[in-house]
Amino acid sequence: MRSLKNRRSLRHQVRLGRVLVCCTGSLLLGVWGCASTAGGSSGKASGGSDFTGSVVQTAVLQNAQGSATGINMVSTTEVNSTLINAPVDKTWAALQSAYVTLGIPVTELNQQQRTIGNPTYRIRRRIGDVPTMRALDCGGDSGMPNAETYQLLLTVKSRVIANEAGGSVVQTTLEGTGRNATTSASSDVRCSSMGALEKRIADLVKGAVSAK
Repeated sequence: MRSLKNRRSLRHQVRLGRVLVCCTGSLLLGVWGCASTAGGSSGKASGGSDFTGSVVQTAVLQNAQGSATGINMVSTTEVNSTLINAPVDKTWAALQSAYVTLGIPVTELNQQQRTIGNPTYRIRRRIGDVPTMRALDCGGDSGMPNAETYQLLLTVKSRVIANEAGGSVVQTTLEGTGRNATTSASSDVRCSSMGALEKRIADLVKGAVSAK
């Protein structure tokens, strides 16, 4: 009975995808859980809440008798922070323009907290002028990065916070999952940022504040 409840609970947890791996006669099932907030804002920045997060991956080991044991593994979202030599309001306006330039649809915008982003951004191959294979690491087969060919579901978000020296800081996070768009496979591959998109956003902000 306990095993049956565990399996029902496991099916209920599956949201983004699942990976099946044979392991010495047992079944290992990886499940992506919910995100929770963790620390990580720059020590030179002030104002606003922490911008990082963590994803819990629950691996369930099931033996031949049906008994299941869950193991939680935490993956932390990293924040890319860039110092901008401009006031917060000027940087905030430039950040919004950067999203427009890159063609990232904005679905979340908070003028008071100066946060902008899209938690369900579907894209293939390019994010503006940034190739996805440079922006994300989703693994790869036969030397071809999955980020180049997979359908990606991304969470990209940025914010502007004040800096103690009188300028401001742009913080951006990027993560998501990818799925092979040319097959019937239903498994999602987790993607981690390589930093290229965050750098491009920061460069666009720097260029905009310098031009005014």
